[in-house]
Amino acid sequence: MPCAGPALPWPARLVPAIPAGNFAAMDSPYLARIAAATEKLLSTVAGLDDVAVAQPSLLPDWDRAMVLTHLAANADGVCRVVQAASVGTVAEFYPGGSGARQADIEAGRGRPAIELERRLRESCDRVAAAMAGAPDQVWDAIAVHISGEVKIGPGVIVGRLREVEVHHVDLNCAYAPEDWPLEWLLEEMDRAMLALPGRLPPDMAVVLAATDTDQHWVAGNGNAIEVTGPTAQLFAWVTGRATTVGGREGPLLGPWK
Repeated sequence: MPCAGPALPWPARLVPAIPAGNFAAMDSPYLARIAAATEKLLSTVAGLDDVAVAQPSLLPDWDRAMVLTHLAANADGVCRVVQAASVGTVAEFYPGGSGARQADIEAGRGRPAIELERRLRESCDRVAAAMAGAPDQVWDAIAVHISGEVKIGPGVIVGRLREVEVHHVDLNCAYAPEDWPLEWLLEEMDRAMLALPGRLPPDMAVVLAATDTDQHWVAGNGNAIEVTGPTAQLFAWVTGRATTVGGREGPLLGPWK
C-alpha cells in the first residue's frame, strides 16, 4: 500500500506555460513531434485487420474502431477551426455538439479496417497541412468547442499531440505507456498536476516520485500519499490508463478530462 505521511509543507512543481503569441516559437518542435507520433500511430493501424479493429480498447465500451474514429474526428476538428480562423471566420470543433460527436464515434463500430485507416490517414494529413500553413493570427482566434467558445491558441497543438499519444495506447495494440517519449511525459506530467488536486479524495495530497528521472510532483492538500514508479506508469495512472504504479495500487482518482 502507498505510505501516508504528514501534510506537505512545500508547493507543487511549477508547470511550464504553453508558449503564447507568435506561434513560430513552438511550431517546429511541436509539429515535428506530432508528425513522429502520427507516423507511429499509422504504423500500428496498418497492421490491423477487420477482426483486430473490432477488439476492445482500453476505454470502457469502446472498441478499437471507435478509438480510430475519434482520432480522425479530432484531427478533422482541429483542421476545421484552424482553416476557418486562417480566413477570419469561426468554426466548431464538433458541429452538432456532443451528441453528434458521440454518434460519429459510435458509427465507427463495425467499420472495415481499411476504411478506418484511410479516414485516419487522410485526416492526419489534412490537419498537419493546416497547422503548418496557419498564419499567426490563428492562435489568438476563437473557435467553438463542446464546452463553449475557446481560444484556439497553441494549446490546441499541444492537445493534438496528447490525443495521438494517449489514444495510441488506448488501442491496446503494440504501443504501451513505456513507449511514450520521456520528454513529452515530463511536460504532460507537469500540466496534469493542474487538475489533479480536484480528482483526489478529500483531504489528500500525493507525492509522485519518478524512479527513472528523480523528478517529483506534488498535488493536493492534507495527508501525503507517496506514489512511486517510472514516469510512464505515473502518467498512465494520472490519465486513468492504469490503477497501479510500481506494482502498488494508487489512490482512486476522479475522471481525467
